[in-house]
Amino acid sequence: MTYKTVSALAAALLLAAAGASATKPTDPKTMDAKMVHYTSYTKAAYDDAKGMKRVLFFHATWCPSCKAANADIVGKLDEIPADVVIFKADYDKEVALKKQYGITAQHTFVLVDDSGKALKKWAGGKLSTIISKTKN
Repeated sequence: MTYKTVSALAAALLLAAAGASATKPTDPKTMDAKMVHYTSYTKAAYDDAKGMKRVLFFHATWCPSCKAANADIVGKLDEIPADVVIFKADYDKEVALKKQYGITAQHTFVLVDDSGKALKKWAGGKLSTIISKTKN
C-alpha cells in the first residue's frame, strides 16, 4: 500500500470511530433503550421527555472536565435511572438556553421541572452527582 492509501484508510477509520461514539439528537421515544436517557439537546427531544426528570448538561467540546463527565456518563448508561433524561447542550451554541438558566460556565448542570423551571443548578460532577441531585 502507498502512503496515500494508508492515510486515507486511517482518516476513514478515525471518522467512523468518531461518528460511532457521538451521541446523536433524536426523539427519546424512538431511541435505543440504552441511549434514551442521554442525548444531545434539541427542543423537540426535551419537550418529548416532559414528565421525566430532565437534566441539562452544558457541555463544551474544548472542556477537559466536560469530556471526562461525558465519558463517565456514556460508560455508565445502564446506571441512569429510568425516570431521568440527561440532555447534552452545546455550551457554545445554545446561547438562549444558557441565558434562560443563567449559565456562565461550561460543565454546569440544571435539573428542571415539567414547566422548565430550574429546580437545582450545580457546577461539575459525573453521573453519580447527577443521580444524587435527581433524587427527591
